[in-house]
Amino acid sequence: MGHIITEVNIYDVRMDVSGYYTPEEPTIWYDGNMEGYPGAAAEFEIETIELEGIEISQIISDEVYNKIIEQVIEKQS
Repeated sequence: MGHIITEVNIYDVRMDVSGYYTPEEPTIWYDGNMEGYPGAAAEFEIETIELEGIEISQIISDEVYNKIIEQVIEKQS
């Protein structure tokens, strides 16, 4: 898990976002013990969302919050 700071653009509004990104873990079908691992999707945990230097993470909708997470993960992939 790594801390990142990036810019996103949601509905033509530019925001600065910081948080913790965990890259995707690939599926492993079989290891040495003949056990597999299903893998894990990439994740981003938002720490702050700023608009014009003002922290807004507590007042945005769930829809925008989820769009920010999706955009950050896409940018990191």
